This record gives sequence, structure tokens and C-alpha cells, in this order.
Amino acid sequence: MKRKYFFATIFTGMVLLGNVTAHGGEPSDGLSNLQITLISLGLSAASFFLVPKLWNLESHPSRKIILSAVVYTGAVHIMLGLEDVVFMVGGIGAICLGFAPLVVNFAKVNQNIFDVGLCLNVAIMFVGYIVSNHDLHYMLEDYLGITTKIAEITILALLYKQKK
Repeated sequence: MKRKYFFATIFTGMVLLGNVTAHGGEPSDGLSNLQITLISLGLSAASFFLVPKLWNLESHPSRKIILSAVVYTGAVHIMLGLEDVVFMVGGIGAICLGFAPLVVNFAKVNQNIFDVGLCLNVAIMFVGYIVSNHDLHYMLEDYLGITTKIAEITILALLYKQKK
């Protein structure tokens, strides 16, 4: 029954998306970077409080933070992916790899493999951002990009810490 509320929250977030663009300042009927950030932060905060209750993760505080960061960066990339499929693939991949051990028994048994996959996915998104944006001035003003990269670094650091 609790999972129903989780999926209802995700569905509501997806319905409210609309069209977005990958870079701010372009004329568009879609969401602005601020709107994307606020929606993603809301989904991330909701997941931080709901996911542990749905899947009994209260004893794993670092896993709560990892999944919250996965939801944030995944939601941003999915919303940006409505205009560019590469973003969509990265966002869906991060969310699927992060949440698979909670939902699928095979993934739960092989959680280390899924964690490595999540690290690879997040690292590719991180490097892809740096490679595609050569202008350091733009990168420093891109708060949406900076916040997603902080979330991705958090995911990588906490997964590394868990494995040690």
C-alpha cells in the first residue's frame, strides 16, 4: 500500500513536467531551469522521507542520501531529456540502477553489480557535462548543472565509502 503513494508521487511529477530545454535562456514553452530545480528538489526531498519507510532503509542512512541524490539528478536529466534523448537515458538509467535493488530480487542479491553500474552511469553523466561544456564561465553560472554534478559526486563518494 505504501508503494502506491510512492508511484503516485512519481506519476504526479511526470504529469507536471511539460517540455523543457537543456540550456536556460532559450525561447521555449517548457520549464525554466529554476522550475526544473525546484521540482527535482521536491522529488528528492520526498524520496528522502518516503523511500526509507517504504523499503525499511532506516538503518542505512547513507543509502537514503544516495537514493535522494539519484532522484534529484535523475529527475533533472529526465526533464531535460524531453528535448534531448541522451539526457533521458542517463536519468532513467540512474533511477533504475539506484532503485533496482529495492524492487527486483535479482538486483538485491547482486547489489554490488548494480552499484558499479550506477557509478558508471553517474560518472559518464559527470564527464559528459564537462566535455560538452567547454566554456568555464558558462559552467560556473549554470546552477542546474552544478547542483546535479554535486549530487553525482555525492553518489560516487557515498558508494565508494560503502564499499570500503
